[in-house]
Amino acid sequence: MRRDASSLCGIVLGFGWIALGTGCVAIEAGHEGVLVEQPFFFGHGGVDPVPTKTGRVMVAPTTKVVDVDIRPIQYSEHFDIISAENAPVSFDAFLIANVIEGKSPELISKYGPNWYANNAKEAFRTFVREEVQKYPLFQLTTDPTTRQKLQDAIAKEVQTKLIEKQGIPVRLNRVVVGSILPPKGVVEQTTQTIIQEQRKITMVEFQKAEESREKAEKQRGIADRAYRESLGLTAPEFVDLRRIEVQKEIVQHSPAALTVIMGLERVGINMPPLASGQ
Repeated sequence: MRRDASSLCGIVLGFGWIALGTGCVAIEAGHEGVLVEQPFFFGHGGVDPVPTKTGRVMVAPTTKVVDVDIRPIQYSEHFDIISAENAPVSFDAFLIANVIEGKSPELISKYGPNWYANNAKEAFRTFVREEVQKYPLFQLTTDPTTRQKLQDAIAKEVQTKLIEKQGIPVRLNRVVVGSILPPKGVVEQTTQTIIQEQRKITMVEFQKAEESREKAEKQRGIADRAYRESLGLTAPEFVDLRRIEVQKEIVQHSPAALTVIMGLERVGINMPPLASGQ
């Protein structure tokens, strides 16, 4: 009887110890809990194929709960690589994906909680490098359609050659390629080249304007001389005629100017003559 009582006491204490060790785990919204059972004495451990949803769950002391965020997560990578014409470029690329709801136990069982770092990172970087290296520097940095082409091509590679081929239970939301720029030294050199080219264009346009103005003045001078000769006037007489014509135009636009002109001539001050050809 003492042996039976001792055995019974041990069993009760054992269950009491287990009860005391039982814990409560809270699963946040947008997450799933994957139960990994690790029994001490009997039974088979492993990943429970049914995930725990939002809320609280009681777990045995031998059960581990892996928290899996099933919301879209952005994984970023930085690149310093060579373009098709051996010119260096620098940019960031982002892979945005989420674990498929209800598939978190499969993900943990096959790939573990660090599925991206262990199974997708290097493949994603390879896809990005291979696509970017197909384009020359100028097209990568100036053509707005090139980034969209890159994003579409990389996303297709990730979906078919990585997610579908390996059977990773995640959903690819999209791939984003950031602004592609040459290194700082190349940018500064390019800026100086653009400035110099703009100066050349400005000087050419200024020279054209000056040549056009000189040509117009010569044409006006030729026209004035032809007009003077048709009237049979000498150069001083033509200058006087032009002064009278200018004064007439001034008075027509502003009658009050007549008083000023007459006053100037009354005191012996003539209006400044216009040189021939003006």
